[in-house]
Amino acid sequence: MPWFQLIASGDPLDRNDYNVIGGPSCSGPNHICAIQTSADASNKPIITPALKDEMLLALHYRNSSTNVQLRTNP
Repeated sequence: MPWFQLIASGDPLDRNDYNVIGGPSCSGPNHICAIQTSADASNKPIITPALKDEMLLALHYRNSSTNVQLRTNP
């Protein structure tokens, strides 16, 4: 599955605010940086309810997970 990086000041739940990338490279405060999921026909991420839950848990526990990469404090 491809990685999608959230654009600066993007909405983590808006699939149009992501760009497909080879792998996440993240720095800065603890916010969503990139997600790993399937792409739709427009090469945009498919944000499933399970992925949303994984995003919330990653933010809550301030830890990246299998499919969610957080920006980390420098």
